[in-house]
Amino acid sequence: MTSTRTEPDRLSLARLPTPIEAFDRIRNNWTVLVKRDDLTGSALSGNKARKLEYLFAEARARGARRVLTCGGVQSNHCRATAVAAARLGLGCQLFLRTNTPPGPDDAVTGNLKLDRIVGAQVRFITPEQYRDRTALMTDAAGSDGYVIPEGGSNALGSWGYIRAVDEMAEQWGTPPSSIVCATGSGGTLAGLAIGLRRRGLDVPLHGVAVCDDAAYFQDIVDRISAEATERWPDLPRIRSNEVSVVEGYKGRGYGLSTAEETADIESVARASGLVLDPVYTGKAFRALLCEPERFGPNPLFVHTGGIFGLLA
Repeated sequence: MTSTRTEPDRLSLARLPTPIEAFDRIRNNWTVLVKRDDLTGSALSGNKARKLEYLFAEARARGARRVLTCGGVQSNHCRATAVAAARLGLGCQLFLRTNTPPGPDDAVTGNLKLDRIVGAQVRFITPEQYRDRTALMTDAAGSDGYVIPEGGSNALGSWGYIRAVDEMAEQWGTPPSSIVCATGSGGTLAGLAIGLRRRGLDVPLHGVAVCDDAAYFQDIVDRISAEATERWPDLPRIRSNEVSVVEGYKGRGYGLSTAEETADIESVARASGLVLDPVYTGKAFRALLCEPERFGPNPLFVHTGGIFGLLA
């Protein structure tokens, strides 16, 4: 079913607009602009807050009494969803992927601790079960549940970053030489790509893969864009071959760190006070550190949050 409305309904969950700040102490004779989406809230912080404004609006419109979503055991998205659900008086069930769920006497830390504090129902599933996560969540949703996909990454969730482009364009004065973001489920990258094309902004966009590969994320952006133009025909269509995904920075894999990555997180923090996380922004920012010439003289990095991952 298509709609000619310009924009779907949204709730006010994130503290917007977030600032764009310039950091010039990380490296000599180098400045990077940072879109501080780690400041969209406190417990409800990070890039997911923007997506959840639209997803929870639809859940509420459908009369849902609870939401269901999925991710890794330390998922930022799941934590943000659980906090937003508590704020709105909805139940929340999380399907968390892990080979080794914590035992009853194990310390609970980071995002998982916040999930528990706000009352989310947690179900641990194996990576093998996670392949069928959509079916698992749909079966568990029943008549009163609303399923939010991994990372909030669908056409509706992408509106969070379609609108973020509008916000940034009002802030930056002179457009940056490029925009760079971490890419873990593809929705943020898709929204940025659609948003830039929608405003006619010729700013190169690069997603840095923190898992999987370029072809995987290019296909996701293509799929989300196709779904978006079906629902909102006025939106521009983004094809997979129009999406730049930078490889080479996922290290040991999703949620796994290397000594070099940890050292870079510490170096950036000590030089500038900018704190990156080990799963997303810490990996993605390394692309800027290692290949600054690739992104031009004044790149803009989208800080998608994730500080609680450092405390896990």
